[in-house]
Amino acid sequence: MTPKIFLSILSGVITGLGFNHSVFSLLVWISLVPFLFVISQSTFKKGIFYSFLFGLSFFGTVLFWVGNVTKLGLVFLIIYLSLYPMLFFILARYFFKKPFRMVTLASLWVIIEFLQEHIWCGFGWANLGYSQYRNTPLIQIADIAGVKFISFLIVMVNAFMWESLFKKRTVAKKVIPIILIFLAVFSYSVFRLQNLKEQDSLEVSLVQTNISESQKWKEPMGFSLIDKYLTLSEKTDKDSLIIFPEASWPFIVDDEEFKALKEFSAKTKRELLIGAVTKEGATFYNAALLFNKEGELIDLYRKIKLVPFGEYVPLRKYLGFISALNMIGDMSPGKEITVFNYQEKKFSVLICFEDLFPLYVRRFAKKSDFLINITNDEWFGGEPEASQHLGIMCLRAVENRTSIVRCANTGISGVVSFKGEIKTLRQDSKEIFFTSIGNFRVGLNKEGSFYNRVGDIFPFLCAIFLLSCCWVKNER
Repeated sequence: MTPKIFLSILSGVITGLGFNHSVFSLLVWISLVPFLFVISQSTFKKGIFYSFLFGLSFFGTVLFWVGNVTKLGLVFLIIYLSLYPMLFFILARYFFKKPFRMVTLASLWVIIEFLQEHIWCGFGWANLGYSQYRNTPLIQIADIAGVKFISFLIVMVNAFMWESLFKKRTVAKKVIPIILIFLAVFSYSVFRLQNLKEQDSLEVSLVQTNISESQKWKEPMGFSLIDKYLTLSEKTDKDSLIIFPEASWPFIVDDEEFKALKEFSAKTKRELLIGAVTKEGATFYNAALLFNKEGELIDLYRKIKLVPFGEYVPLRKYLGFISALNMIGDMSPGKEITVFNYQEKKFSVLICFEDLFPLYVRRFAKKSDFLINITNDEWFGGEPEASQHLGIMCLRAVENRTSIVRCANTGISGVVSFKGEIKTLRQDSKEIFFTSIGNFRVGLNKEGSFYNRVGDIFPFLCAIFLLSCCWVKNER
């Protein structure tokens, strides 16, 4: 193994570790230095190869848990995502010759992350900024420029370290702007954390069911689960909204089964939001249904952003030989956002990984006082996927200044406030793989955010900056 191969893999692994546990999150501020060194010293062909190795090691470290569902799918996903570091290298070759490398490389990375979120099905799970979700004083700036500004800061610091170690050009002059930028970011955070006020609140009760996906759809098990759900419901606060996870109802809800679901809801004597697979004609939906205390359906939401290959197969016309990985088969997407009403408050529901898409969540938050995410992460074996998913949701809460309630089948369940503060359901020191209920108070902020009003303008500003640098002369 040559030194450059080793450094490419090492850089990818260390960067990936920053997503797998908050203890390692600081590593990402230096982990890209070996990668930048390698690609800045490489020919085109070798740089492509080293970038691909970085991508394989980075995404493999972050997303290895996908292999718990499909090993073949994991291989294809990692290979596909590794194309983006290769694209970064191809474009970075041009900007390595330009001045302002700290800013140009960081801007380029932001654009690559933006493309990764929007090309084809979109999958921005490993955006660098998500690794910092526990760093509350840093992430407040996301309510202006989104999570990608955090990614920008991370790459900027890495680029500075790379230049300091290997370029050795006017390091003292470049450290001053970095210090000023971080002073501004942390000053803004202090201001926002002190001035953001809770304007209202409500109570919710989360039911973490901890049900095995392989057992749930077996009919004898289904009836016992309904009894279990009733027992758990009786332990919740009578005046709160009960929330069950994604697809927790153990039968497909057609016209006949809907009667049983209504009877169950009426027995709880509480307002109830529950995830279920519904069948309407010959079409299946992943849905969330809201019932009142009398067991009458108030409204429902059909999931719009489906998981590729998990809930449907993209390009079905050409991939007819592939089956969706769920127990039911291809599902259909819903067509519109549903705004639910509870105690004169408005909320919308994000199902499963719908919270992964910043601009999509922004549409939900615009219409709501708070959001609810119901999910089933049991497929993926717990950590680190559960914490990674929570981190993504945390940044959505800060970006939109909207509290988000999360109810997960096996965990992590809890509430993320509009300040990014996290409260989770725990059993002793555990957050996953236990059955329990949790009563949570949800603080509401009606102020909104700049990001919620204007969206992802930061990547476009980065693109404008890069274009303007094209007219700047190369450094000697």
